[in-house]
Amino acid sequence: MTIQNLNKIAFSFIFILIFTSCDSNDDSESSTDEPVLIEDYYFRGTLDGQELNIERKLYDFNNDPNLISIDFGGSQTNDIEVLGEPGTGFCYGRYACGLLYYNFQENPNQSDTAKMYFSRIPIGDCNLETELISMRNFLEINDYTYETFPGNDIINNVALDFFPVEYENQDIYYSSRFGANTNATFSITSVIEEENGTFIVEGNFSCKLYKFNDETDFKVLENGEFKIKIFNNLEE
Repeated sequence: MTIQNLNKIAFSFIFILIFTSCDSNDDSESSTDEPVLIEDYYFRGTLDGQELNIERKLYDFNNDPNLISIDFGGSQTNDIEVLGEPGTGFCYGRYACGLLYYNFQENPNQSDTAKMYFSRIPIGDCNLETELISMRNFLEINDYTYETFPGNDIINNVALDFFPVEYENQDIYYSSRFGANTNATFSITSVIEEENGTFIVEGNFSCKLYKFNDETDFKVLENGEFKIKIFNNLEE
């Protein structure tokens, strides 16, 4: 065999070795790729002895149009004006965040849905600067009262609405607002301000959820956990 042929064989062997090695690395990398969790929000606990788990997990590759939606503010700011003097009143904030299916979505797993409210938060002057201060203060006080319906005048209210899937149009649902919750608990354990006015909030709670128009029919929520997002209402 000539030296020229030996060189050709050696070159071919090296080329095949490099090519195979690259292929092997590519396969290894692609096989170990895992989806990246982008969002994770939830209401969890034990509801009348049964597991409650309403959750939105969104990964980087997931474009499912029927993934449960996160519904968050801005929600509402009430300007209680001095009579005859618009713009001179005292503002109160209300913030809501739910995990639910909109009318244009399907509910493929027939899941229950829920919505949490933070209400009657004293703001004062109706401008964004004072609203952001009041939001941050509210999320730090850890002294909250459950709202009752119709609305009361107690500041820093919290509430949860629970929508069982069997009531399709949400005309009938359960809420902590429809009855007494004197022995209920609520605490905020983590607050992350993603950007100015957008907060990711985690906490623990327990309460009774009363059926709409029937205070004698209620569900007991124990060991509740939540992770939600709220957003400011006012603009610059």
